[in-house]
Amino acid sequence: MPLMRTVSDLQRSFSEVDQLCHETRKPVYITRNGQPDLVIMDADAYREQAILRQEIYEYEMELREKAIQAYEDIKAGKGVPLHEALKRMGWE
Repeated sequence: MPLMRTVSDLQRSFSEVDQLCHETRKPVYITRNGQPDLVIMDADAYREQAILRQEIYEYEMELREKAIQAYEDIKAGKGVPLHEALKRMGWE
């Protein structure tokens, strides 16, 4: 369940919202007129998430490049049928 506070809560008691962000290390959604308006969170937690997102992105790009290369290899006739590959690996 996301942590939610109103803009009024933020204005009246910033220190409570600040403490909540640091203690939970989770994003706190700030609503205005019942609708999401802002998201605030602990800076260290944000940095860790940003690093993780970058690592995931780089991994996905690496997989994408390998998939493209594999597709090009198959188009060029460099592949072997699945049953042949399984046999070579001793799995069949």
